[in-house]
Amino acid sequence: MAENTAVAEKKAFTTSLSEWSNTMTGLIINDYKAVGMDMDDYAKECAMEAMTSIFNLVKNDPKIDMRNLDTSNLRGIVKRCASLKLNASAYPRECYFQLRNVKVGTDPQTGKDIWQKQVEMGIEGTGYDSLLANYGKDVKQVYPYWVIKEGDKYIPPKHKGLTVTEPEWEENGLSDKAVRVVYPVKLLDGTVTYLSADRDSVKVNLLAHVKQNIMNETFGICEDRYHATPKQKAEIKAKKDEILNALRVCKTVDEMLECELARPFISGAWLDTPESMIQRKMCNNATRKYPKNYDPMARQAQVEMDEVYQVTQAEIAENANTVEFIEDKADVVDDTAAEATEEQAEDSTLPPFMQAE
Repeated sequence: MAENTAVAEKKAFTTSLSEWSNTMTGLIINDYKAVGMDMDDYAKECAMEAMTSIFNLVKNDPKIDMRNLDTSNLRGIVKRCASLKLNASAYPRECYFQLRNVKVGTDPQTGKDIWQKQVEMGIEGTGYDSLLANYGKDVKQVYPYWVIKEGDKYIPPKHKGLTVTEPEWEENGLSDKAVRVVYPVKLLDGTVTYLSADRDSVKVNLLAHVKQNIMNETFGICEDRYHATPKQKAEIKAKKDEILNALRVCKTVDEMLECELARPFISGAWLDTPESMIQRKMCNNATRKYPKNYDPMARQAQVEMDEVYQVTQAEIAENANTVEFIEDKADVVDDTAAEATEEQAEDSTLPPFMQAE
């Protein structure tokens, strides 16, 4: 009996995953066609692996199911994996997924905040290698990157006219603290270039991370920043400035992580495994400098994942519609009806287990 139950559950899981995967792949294929592109087989494979990983992530959380998640968010995440050709099943992994509780509004009747689980995607070490190998301008081969630790001897490249000396790295094993990453990259003409980023560069990443995390914070001054009075908005801004300025005066990223004002707004990934996160961000900073020949889909995906871009967009959204204006009632009715029709059409394309109840 137990065996039959297990088989039935596995079949139901496989069926649900298959339904969602097929539907989502179809939607993303249409997105490709909209910009005049065909989705190649490897992009489809990356999309499928992303969907499997996300489905398993949600399945292992007993408090939520696929129907509780933001469908447009899921579609965007899967499309990024496909566009950037990042494979969630590669070893070592090229990308990862995690669930995050995001405030999406306020209940007009109760005044309580409405929160929703959303999937977040991040790029891991070999993912940066993949981006560089697939899209880097004139890149022939990306070699494993060096992790220069504190106490190691490192001599950077020297430029003399068009001649560049090779960097030197001597491992001394004195510390586990990474101070720099270096990517040796062979180009199509046979030359080798070295892309690097140091630990200090990660300060910008952490500042952007905190800035994004406090975007909706009210610090107990009011329940909802969207309905805050001018006086309350000024108090909230002053509190945000206090936190960000405290981070800006820190001399190192390690000091920033210990900043008492900012720590409540730094995620567990930074606080629990700081060395891993710092190294990941150094890899990102090193490879992002190199010019890429992105296609339209990959370019948009990369822009959307950029931390500075995300903070900028959040600030635009925060300051949008700050000037009151009188809307034409007829236009409001027409727009609302159009949005409702679009939502129904979007919802109807989803598998039954993901459609709104």
